[in-house]
Amino acid sequence: MNQIQPFTSVFLLALVSILIFLGLGQRVLDRMRLTDTAALLILAAMIAGHFFPTINLGLHLRVNLGSVALLGIAAYLLLTTSPRESASALGISLATALLVVITDKVLPPDPGLLDPVFSAGIFAGLLAYLWNRSRRGAFIAGILGVFLADLVAFIQLLVQGINQPIVLGSGGMFSSAVICPFLAVFIAEVIGEVREFLHKGTLTEQGGDDSE
Repeated sequence: MNQIQPFTSVFLLALVSILIFLGLGQRVLDRMRLTDTAALLILAAMIAGHFFPTINLGLHLRVNLGSVALLGIAAYLLLTTSPRESASALGISLATALLVVITDKVLPPDPGLLDPVFSAGIFAGLLAYLWNRSRRGAFIAGILGVFLADLVAFIQLLVQGINQPIVLGSGGMFSSAVICPFLAVFIAEVIGEVREFLHKGTLTEQGGDDSE
């Protein structure tokens, strides 16, 4: 997976935090059923995750603790919603990971037609909207889709017997898991806004015809 400099994702998160503080992101947060305080705490945890250490679990396996924090956020969002939405979010996450793995293997890496750093966010946003129009589901899938795709790569290395140090939640993957949930929510929100705008335009035209 391509690399994103940690500074880039930290900057983007800081920018999102400022927008939320100013109230410009209120509608998106309402769609996710998050308060400003909860959202800012989640953002703070995601920013702090960049500075968490990576621990050695032995057998050439290391785990980035920042990634553990991201998984904790996803778990919190899953546990604080309805069982039905949790199930759909998990389904969207699995579908997102599957699409990331397939496109990463099928599409040529150079030139990259779909950057794997952002692909999980794109797929999660599209799938979440088509599935149940859930912004929270998009956010969760943006995180879990990246981790599940990374887990598939890890299992593949084990099956192939490749003996090399493996880091779950490495720098590039962690940065992707930070950016993708916001990208997913943005895509789902834009699709929803465009669809609502077109729907209102259609109703206006029909109303105009009836009044003639």
